[in-house]
Amino acid sequence: MKVTSPAGDFEITVKESSIEGDFIVVSGQMGVWDSHIYMKPSDLLNFAGVLLNFQVVLFLVKQPFKCIFGRKDN
Repeated sequence: MKVTSPAGDFEITVKESSIEGDFIVVSGQMGVWDSHIYMKPSDLLNFAGVLLNFQVVLFLVKQPFKCIFGRKDN
């Protein structure tokens, strides 16, 4: 994954998820920095709602067909 910002482009590697108290914690590395994202359950539902829009769902549905029929669009 990649984050693009005015400070530059950074590769992000998600390594694991866990629970700390009332938070879902996603741990990973962005560039040279270790990072942790702390989400409340309501944040996770909000995030899922943002990702599950028509364009994203259509993109995900098309991916198996691209793999099967050998078409590679990046």
